[in-house]
Amino acid sequence: MTNQELEFDDAVFVFETVMRVRNIEIDVGQYLTIESLTALLAEARTRFLYSKGIKDIDADYHGLIVDNLQLNVVSRVRARETLLFEVGIEQISDKSGNMAIKVTRMFDRSLVAMASKRFVQFDYRSNKIIAFNNAVRRVLDQNPLDMD
Repeated sequence: MTNQELEFDDAVFVFETVMRVRNIEIDVGQYLTIESLTALLAEARTRFLYSKGIKDIDADYHGLIVDNLQLNVVSRVRARETLLFEVGIEQISDKSGNMAIKVTRMFDRSLVAMASKRFVQFDYRSNKIIAFNNAVRRVLDQNPLDMD
C-alpha cells in the first residue's frame, strides 16, 4: 500500500461547514479518534450534498456512495475544538468522482486533516454501480472550463 500525501488546489473548495468536537468523540488521551474523524467527514459530505439538492436516495432508488477513502491526519484535535470542513469536487467522470475535504481549526486555520473520497452512483434496486445521471453530474461538475 502506498503512502501518498494529499494536495488540493484551494479553488476546489466551494462549501464550508463548522462542527465542534464532542466529548464522546475523543479517546482516553483526550484526542479525536480516527473513527470519529471519519464520521465527521461523512457528515461534512452529507451537508455538502444536501446544499446541492442531492438526496441520499432519490425516487429511482439511486444514491451516491463512497467506495474509497484516503485520509491524511496532520494534527490531533482535543474535545470542544471547533473545526472548519471545506468541501469540493476535485474531479468527476461518467462513473465516479473525487470529493476533497480539508479540515482546519477555526481559531487559527491550522491544518488538521485532508481527505479524498471516491464516490459512485449506486442503484439500490439492481445492487450495482451505474453512470451518473445528467442532473447529478451537472450539479457536481463545478469546473467552469468544462461548461459549454
